[in-house]
Amino acid sequence: MSSHHIVRENQEPALVVEEVQALSEEYLGQLLEWSPTLITTPQQIDYFLMQDIKIDVLYGVSTDQYQEDIKVILPEKDFLTDSIQYLIAHGHKAVNILTKTISEHILSFADAINIVLFCEGIRYVVIREKYEKWKTKGDRMFVEPSQIKSFNGLRYVEDNIFQVEQDGFVALEMNTDQYIIVGEEV
Repeated sequence: MSSHHIVRENQEPALVVEEVQALSEEYLGQLLEWSPTLITTPQQIDYFLMQDIKIDVLYGVSTDQYQEDIKVILPEKDFLTDSIQYLIAHGHKAVNILTKTISEHILSFADAINIVLFCEGIRYVVIREKYEKWKTKGDRMFVEPSQIKSFNGLRYVEDNIFQVEQDGFVALEMNTDQYIIVGEEV
């Protein structure tokens, strides 16, 4: 029996790359495995060209000198805002974002698209109300304590840092119905 996968357009999370160094090359390779729609900036394009990775959308410049069939997003607000609006307009349901900094305004898009951010080697998920996931003992998680109603399987370390007490499911229940960002080590 064959194990071919059929991937429909926009089924896999798109990949928006503001900062390619936000994630290890190995993990980036995993995100690229299913050939997601890839949006990046002129500052990051050399990395993808050297790796012979197809870019679908380039932010803000003509693409004639790079690869064939690259679409362009013209700047209106900023790279992340314009990229996410492009993905939503084109029917994408999820996006992975590699970025230098995390802006809280990203939460304003959470109703329209599932967002995962990678920044400085940490994976941030945008959640609402509760978070539950299998984690390994010793893993660290990052969340603002004032946003937490209760937690299980974690111990508070300091500032916004929690540590997984033992292998198994951890749970966070938030004290708000607003979207928030929870970080976890990659």
